[in-house]
Amino acid sequence: MQSKKPLRNIKTIAVQVLIWAGIFYFLVHPFTMVLYWFEYSNTVFSFSLFQDVLKTRFLESFTFDMSGMGGLLTLLGGLLGLLSGLFWINLKRKNELIGTQQQLLVRDIEELIESGENERVEFKSSIRYDYYRKTTNKELELVIAKTITGFMNAKGGKLIIGVDDDGNILGLENDFKTLKHKNRDGYEREVFRIISTQLGHEACFSNQVLFYGLNEKEVCVINIEPSEKPIYVSDTENTTFYVRTGNATYPLTVKEAVNYLENRKL
Repeated sequence: MQSKKPLRNIKTIAVQVLIWAGIFYFLVHPFTMVLYWFEYSNTVFSFSLFQDVLKTRFLESFTFDMSGMGGLLTLLGGLLGLLSGLFWINLKRKNELIGTQQQLLVRDIEELIESGENERVEFKSSIRYDYYRKTTNKELELVIAKTITGFMNAKGGKLIIGVDDDGNILGLENDFKTLKHKNRDGYEREVFRIISTQLGHEACFSNQVLFYGLNEKEVCVINIEPSEKPIYVSDTENTTFYVRTGNATYPLTVKEAVNYLENRKL
């Protein structure tokens, strides 16, 4: 496989050189001749006259007398083709590298799901769609906020959305239907809206939202960094401190939160 890459690269460069050399010789060259004619004959340019001059000058541009200019333009086209070929090879190499990294990341996510929930991993079926009621349920947003808070107040972790408690991949399709913008961008904005509203705007900087395709379905992975400061969930009635312990998220009383934060500093 590796031995074929140099041959493919040479072929790519050769094709680009031939294409650009042909463009400059068969197109740029005759058009340049016509433009030179207008410039040195002091003739007022018009499109109809341009067509007439092009007909007479087109074949003339390929005569032996014009071989010098034709050769220079062909050489220039070949150099551009060389640069174009190197560019496409570099772009392809980067795309292959990104594809390989994406495959490794997907494999990591699959392994996390197979391992199940733990202190650093939590599954949620959705952020808005209620699979029991078969409709939109905005109360689920508070559940997402509590989970993210619990991770931030502990050691951080990953919240994988689109997967049920048993590790079955449900996807995000039903969630997408509840959004105004039914795509990844709309979903990411909704996640950050929940974080900003419930946890505060600064908490958004400690979370990264990514998407992966698994079993022809999409899942959302929120990478959550631990916070140096205590993070609280603020709903309409209460402000609560949550922390991740084991494979669950628990609310703490004021006294428990103070003790926890003091012990965490030790």
